[in-house]
Amino acid sequence: MDINSRPFSFVFVMAFVSLYSSMTCLRSNIKNINPIVQNFSNKTSAQIFTTKTSGETTALANIVSETHNTPKEAQEKNSIQKKINSRVNQTNSTLFPFLKKLREFRLSWANFPIKRPAFIKGIYLTNATAISTKSLKHFVDRSRKYGLNTLVIDTQGKMLTREQISYIKSNGIYPIARVVCFDLGLKEKYPNKAHLDSIMQEVENAAKAGFQEVQLDYIRYADEPKLLRLPLKFKYEQINHVLSRARRLTDSLGVELGADVFGRITLNEHDQIGQRLEIFGDHVHNLYPMVYPSHYYGDPEKIADPYGTVKEGVENSKERIPKTRIIPWIQGFAMKIKESGLSLPEYILKQLYAVDDAKGDGYVVWNARNDYTSTWKAIKEYDRLVETRKKTHPHSKLSRSSG
Repeated sequence: MDINSRPFSFVFVMAFVSLYSSMTCLRSNIKNINPIVQNFSNKTSAQIFTTKTSGETTALANIVSETHNTPKEAQEKNSIQKKINSRVNQTNSTLFPFLKKLREFRLSWANFPIKRPAFIKGIYLTNATAISTKSLKHFVDRSRKYGLNTLVIDTQGKMLTREQISYIKSNGIYPIARVVCFDLGLKEKYPNKAHLDSIMQEVENAAKAGFQEVQLDYIRYADEPKLLRLPLKFKYEQINHVLSRARRLTDSLGVELGADVFGRITLNEHDQIGQRLEIFGDHVHNLYPMVYPSHYYGDPEKIADPYGTVKEGVENSKERIPKTRIIPWIQGFAMKIKESGLSLPEYILKQLYAVDDAKGDGYVVWNARNDYTSTWKAIKEYDRLVETRKKTHPHSKLSRSSG
């Protein structure tokens, strides 16, 4: 599990040292008071307890006399009570603020960075799935069980709470926020300034919530005839502007920038939707080509060959933009898999092997309904055969990661 444990270890050590010191101080204070109380043991019995008054904890000494107290005894008992109150209040003045700060600190773990996995193994979660603590815990637990280390989560809608992001990170899962820029593609010549501002605000919100990477989707022009008249150079300029602005923002926030592109972009030098690998490679840390075999419309060979289709897309991307991490989206749904003659778990497994053999930098499985039953089966089968894969493909990243 890739997680930077040093900050957490340091915090725990310092927290418990401080807590122990505070409790030691409390025991010491009470020990110093005991001899004073014991001097009256032949005349009184002492009961010391605490109560809350006006939001503060106050110590009371209820000393019950066996006989009527003389004025001198009453004065001495009053002196004892003041000493007890002073000692306990002194301890409370340091202990309770410390405990309060410790609780606040625990809730702020969402902003502690964890080490980015060298090889991404992730799944996608919708916003509705992720904001439900019950379902979020289910997928975190499943991810740990099957060796995944990343969750790509839609953040548009309702942002996850600090406690939820803390839970993700504390389980060694790397959180990535997915932000849709132009739903189904940009349909006008220029991006609307107000809309673009709102997208940048979404990026900032995700980073401040504790996500360590923001992945932008739908940075492209709509695939519509009316936009064909726009020169490709103009489209490239507009997309370059969006990516450039996003990169400046993420750099200032200390998070990584990722982006999605169509699978066909890995094969095309130029495309009418305005996406080009080299432009994206100039700005993003991580590129996520959507190499779902089912989406190569009009190409039955690619649809029927999940291994070859994914491998080709990853290899082409790495060759064209070698300084950018290539992490393909792979198909975790059953659309058009009949053409391959494979079951869905087998179809997914072939794609995992393709990422491995193409020396990709990871993968993320897409299923819009977050039904990963077949994905778990595929990963389980891969793990069962991992030793064989290591022997036949000793240099593959996935083999090393899965072992």
